[in-house]
Amino acid sequence: MFKRITATILFIAIVLVTLFLFIGFGRKNLILSKEYVKEKYKFSNSHFITWHGAEVHYTERGSGIPILMIHGFGGSNWDFRILDSLLNDKYRVIRVDLPGFGLSDFPKQTAANPDYIAEYNEYFNFLIDTLHIDTCYVMGNSLGGLMSWNLAVNRPDVVKKLVLFNSAGYDMKEVMKTARAEEFRNPIVQLGMKRGIPIFLTKNGMNRVFYNKKMLTPERTQRINDLWNREGNLQQIINMALSDNYPNSERIKKIGCPTLVVWGKQDIIINPKYADQFHADIKNSFEIIYDSCGHVPMMEKPIQVQHDVLQFLQQH
Repeated sequence: MFKRITATILFIAIVLVTLFLFIGFGRKNLILSKEYVKEKYKFSNSHFITWHGAEVHYTERGSGIPILMIHGFGGSNWDFRILDSLLNDKYRVIRVDLPGFGLSDFPKQTAANPDYIAEYNEYFNFLIDTLHIDTCYVMGNSLGGLMSWNLAVNRPDVVKKLVLFNSAGYDMKEVMKTARAEEFRNPIVQLGMKRGIPIFLTKNGMNRVFYNKKMLTPERTQRINDLWNREGNLQQIINMALSDNYPNSERIKKIGCPTLVVWGKQDIIINPKYADQFHADIKNSFEIIYDSCGHVPMMEKPIQVQHDVLQFLQQH
C-alpha cells in the first residue's frame, strides 16, 4: 500500500512539474515564424520546391554522381553540412530537409494514422523525378537511414550504393523508448509544445545524441532549438510519434546494392547491436564501428567518415 501511495504522489509531482515547465503561467510563446527561420538558416545554395502544396527545402552543390543525404528524426540537413563540404568536390551532393523538419513544410494531413514511411517514399520519388536523378548514392542517419534503405529497396534502378549511419529499422517500439519519442504521446507534453520548447530542454535532449558533449556548442544548440520551434515542425514531431506504422524489417534483406553500415559505439538512441544485424541481413555490406562516438558519426567523426565513405564509394 505504501509503495502504491508513493508511486501516486510521484506521478502527481511529475505531472505538476511538467505543467510548470511546459505550460507555465504566462510563459512566452517560443514558436518562430517560417519566414524568420528561413531567412536565418537558409544557405546560399538553398532551393525550395512545392510538393502537394507544401514548400520543401534542399541544398545542392558539386557535380558528378548525385549523393542524397537524409537526416534523422528532429534533425535537418545541417546534420550533413560538414560531410557535404568534404565530398562536393567529387560528387553532386544533395542534402534534404525531410518534409516537416528543418525548413520544409509537410502537406496537410487528412488520415487519422498516416503512414509516414509511405509518404516519404512518395516524396523521394517526386524529388528524384524533379531533380532528374537517373542513378545516385544515398546516405542517411537514424530515421534518414530508415528512409534510405527503404528507397534502396523501392528503387533499385536508381540507388546504386547505400551508407547507413546508426540507422533505424529494427524493433521500432524499443527505439521509440530509447529515443524518448514516446514522451511526445503525452497530452500534457503536447500541450506544452504548442508554445515551443525552451532551449534548456533542447540541450538536455541533444546531450543524449552526442558522445562528445563539446560538440553541443551554444550556436549549434540555438540552431536546433530554432528549427524545432519553427512553425509546424513540433506538430510533425508529435504526429510521427503518434503513428503506429512501423517499417517491416524483413525488407532489409531485399537490399541488393553495396552498403556501408556505420555506427557510433556509444550510441544510446539506437543500440549498436543493430549494426551487426544490418550487416548480417544485407548480403553485400560492410560494417564500421567508431569508438568514442554517439548517434551522429558524420558530425562527431567527419574526417574518419569522409575517408571511409570515399573508400567505400570508390572501391565497391
